Amino acid sequence: MPRPIFVLSPPAITGKRTLLPRTRLVHRQRAAAVLLADQLQVDILERVLLLGQAMEPDFLLEEVVDLPALLEELADAARIRTVVLRPEEGRAPINPVSIRVDLDAGMPLAEISSPYHRVDVKPLGETRREITLADGSTPANRDFVLRWAPRREAAPQLAWFTQKAAGHYYALLMLMPTAATDRKRLPREVIFVLDTSGSMAGTSIRQAREALVLALERLAPEDRFNVIEFNTYAHALFPDSREATPDQVHRAISWVRGLEARGGTEMAPALRLALRNGDAGNGVRQVVFLTDGAVGNEEQLFRLIRARLGESRLFTVGIGSAPNGHFMRKAAQVGRGTFTYIGRIDEVGEKMGALFAKLEAPVLKNISLRWPEGAHAEAWPRRIPDLYAGEPLVVSAALERLDGELQVSGVRGKHAWQARVPLAAGRNGAGMGSVWARAKVDSLMDSMREGASPDAVREQVIALATAHRLVTRYTSFVAVERTPTRPAGAPLESAATPTNLPAGWVYDKVFGELPQTGTDSRFALLTGLMFLLLAAAMLFWHRRFA
Repeated sequence: MPRPIFVLSPPAITGKRTLLPRTRLVHRQRAAAVLLADQLQVDILERVLLLGQAMEPDFLLEEVVDLPALLEELADAARIRTVVLRPEEGRAPINPVSIRVDLDAGMPLAEISSPYHRVDVKPLGETRREITLADGSTPANRDFVLRWAPRREAAPQLAWFTQKAAGHYYALLMLMPTAATDRKRLPREVIFVLDTSGSMAGTSIRQAREALVLALERLAPEDRFNVIEFNTYAHALFPDSREATPDQVHRAISWVRGLEARGGTEMAPALRLALRNGDAGNGVRQVVFLTDGAVGNEEQLFRLIRARLGESRLFTVGIGSAPNGHFMRKAAQVGRGTFTYIGRIDEVGEKMGALFAKLEAPVLKNISLRWPEGAHAEAWPRRIPDLYAGEPLVVSAALERLDGELQVSGVRGKHAWQARVPLAAGRNGAGMGSVWARAKVDSLMDSMREGASPDAVREQVIALATAHRLVTRYTSFVAVERTPTRPAGAPLESAATPTNLPAGWVYDKVFGELPQTGTDSRFALLTGLMFLLLAAAMLFWHRRFA
């Protein structure tokens, strides 16, 4: 009788299988009824949007995760037996991964690169490329990043893709306004937040300190700023924001250079400090968060950001070889900002320079879309963030017809800005429906943070996922084994599959006897010892003087 051999699903079933539930963008895998020396190959195809910064969109594939933080988040953490190998000399990394990317940019391409892996690039036309790993596979010990840039002299202001499927039209809009050369710099209040928890030890804390020093050096005299560090506790350098005078900036730089990684990861107090005054006044208020995102209470933090954001904008900077990309992107999305990834210390100057050149002068604010009558468009995201120089505005939509023009408007400086998009002039594309459905599923899941009925959300998500073949928290993919390979009645043995330590991490700081991420075990132990000594002293005093 046919049995399932592959399931992409949260629930467990019997038979020869692998389970890859989708939590964040993390796939958990279990294989069962696999004979010794037998092989079970799993190919995962996922359509993603290549969003980017400074006209260099990035594709980031998370190959490793922060296991302690992930286990804090999962309800069935006790069922996960994966262990992380301690690095040893002479032992090669395990768990090789092969990657193939089919890139369709919708505009002529100038260059493609991967900063952390060697890649081969095969042209498939003026706007398409196939990208594979030059070595065929790579150990899963750091995230894969792909960068691409359009041909500068030919880069259009607009890319519009459409697809017809099941009686509906699906579309993807990418708009890139030309950056003005005379943008007036707005006065800013900038709050820098630096993660100094134990998981940042080693390369990550050095990258973060260097990035923050460069950011402080770019402040203008009319700016105001403050610096907050957090681990088990949150601590601000100043009681409130200060003017960026040379003396104040020098004091902040000296303080930052003395910070070390230690303790647990309690992000909520730092967010409360950074977002306690959300009024931007006549300028802009920006919170820049430098962290590896090694947290387990993501949903609580998203709710906190949404509740306290006000007129602030939250910009996350991912530090290290394996930051929590899901949390960083979602936090920036909720905070109406952007996410920047720094994977190597020699990228700090380039990435932070590009980030702050962008933050110093927003291109468009208060962006809105006006669809023509009869289109009956449902577009995501509903709340469009501010647009910065060189960054595309990306919107996915489902429409009933492609007649008329889409009107895009916003405010640029003190003046109104507008662009028109003929709906019928789109370039044929593939996967628009699944991209739109994924965006809607994400929005539905987010709505539960605002009080939406979980049962109603579940029903809508299942309907979307079934129609568009998506793996979600509630839906699965199942592959069936036509020819059973395990003899009936043969005994089964289980074993954990080890994973690699992320490149640049310090094993003992994360997986030592007293873990330093998620909770501060040393502090808890010392506190407990103090109370025991106090109790012993009280008992001695009572017996002596009773």
